[in-house]
Amino acid sequence: MLHNWTFRLPTLVRFGRGGIRKLGELAQDFGWTALLVGYKDASGMEAIYRKAQHALRAARVHVETYFEVDAEPDQSLVIAGADVYRRVRADLIVAVGGGSVLDVAKGIGALAKLSGTPWEFTNANESHRRITESAPVIAVPTTAGTGSEVTSVAVFNYPPEVTGWEFATKAAMVGDGLHPRIAVIDPDLLAESPPEILAACAADALIQAVESCLSRMANPISAILAGHAVRMILDHLPRALDDAGDAVAKAQLALAATMSGAAYDLTGLTVGHALAHALGAVFGIPHGQSVAIAGPAAIRFMAETAQDVLKELACGCRIAEFHDDKAIAALIDKISQVLRQAELPEKITPPPESPPNYLDRLVQHALRATPEAVKLTPAPVNEAVLRGLFEQILA
Repeated sequence: MLHNWTFRLPTLVRFGRGGIRKLGELAQDFGWTALLVGYKDASGMEAIYRKAQHALRAARVHVETYFEVDAEPDQSLVIAGADVYRRVRADLIVAVGGGSVLDVAKGIGALAKLSGTPWEFTNANESHRRITESAPVIAVPTTAGTGSEVTSVAVFNYPPEVTGWEFATKAAMVGDGLHPRIAVIDPDLLAESPPEILAACAADALIQAVESCLSRMANPISAILAGHAVRMILDHLPRALDDAGDAVAKAQLALAATMSGAAYDLTGLTVGHALAHALGAVFGIPHGQSVAIAGPAAIRFMAETAQDVLKELACGCRIAEFHDDKAIAALIDKISQVLRQAELPEKITPPPESPPNYLDRLVQHALRATPEAVKLTPAPVNEAVLRGLFEQILA
C-alpha cells in the first residue's frame, strides 16, 4: 500500500429511498434544460423514466430525451448525443440507467465542452487528450454494478476504423472532468431488476472492489471503502437473489456498488478487468459476465504477491479468523461460490463465429487496450501470463 497518497471524491452523493423525486430541485442548480439519457430498449424502465421526467418538469426544468443507449455502447452514441446536447442547448445531463447509460452521459458531457471524439480522450490511445471539463451530469444508477456514478471512467466499444488497430476494442475514457456532479442513489430503483442483471452487476462491483484492494495504487481510504464493499456484496447478494422483495439487501448492494466505484476511482483496476474487457471486445460477452469469469482466476494469480492484503480482506469479511494461507483460499472459494450460486459462468466457450486467432487477439487486447490495469497489477504481467490466464477461463 502506498505511503504517500491523496483522497478526493468530487461527486456529491445523495443516498436514500425515493431520491429520484429530488431530481428537479437538484437540476435547477445547473440550468433549465436537461438532456435525459436512457436506454433505447426501455422495457421495464418506463415507470422510472416517467418519474424522472415528472420530477424535472415539476421543477420547471425542460426535458429533452436521448434514449439511444444499449448494454455495450459504441463510441458513436457519444458523438451523436453530444450533437443533440448542443442542438437543444441543454444546460445539464441527467443519466438514468445502468453503467452503460451513465458512461454515455459522461462521454456526452465531455464532448459537449471539449469537442472531438471519444477515441481522442481514451487512454489506450497513446496520444490521448486530457479531459479537463464537462457539462454537468447528474447520475442516477438503476443497477448496483459499475459505480460509474462516482468515477472518472467511461467505457466504450471502438471499431478498427476508429482506432486504426486490426481488431475491435473496448477501452476507457479517463479523466477528472468525467466525474458526475451529483450521484442520486435510490435503492428503490433496483426493485425491478431481473435476477440475472442483479447478479451480473453485483459481480462487477465485487471484483472491482477486490481489485481495488490489490492495486499498486491502493491506499488506506480506498482499502476501507473496497473492503467493506466486498463484505456487503458477499453477505447480501445471496439474500437479494433468494428474495426479490428484500429491500434491505438491495439497498446494501446499491451502497456497495457506489463504494466500490469510489474506491477504484482512486486506485484503478488490475488484470481481472484487462481480461474482462478483452472477453467483451473479442467475444461480445456482457461486462458483468466477463468479470465473473475472469475475476477469480485473476485473484488467484495475484494472491502470491498480495498475501497480506487478501488475508486482511478475508478476516475483514469474516470468512477467516486468522491471517494465514487458509484465509486466502477461503476468500477465493467464497467469491467463487457466491458467483456460481448466482448462476454466473465459470468459463467461456468461444462462440462459433470467433476469429481463428482469438487467443492472440485476447492477449493483445489486454495489453494494448487496458495498459493501466496491466501496470497496476501487483505482479508482473506479460503476454505469457495473459495467455495462461485466458487458457484457464476458456472452456
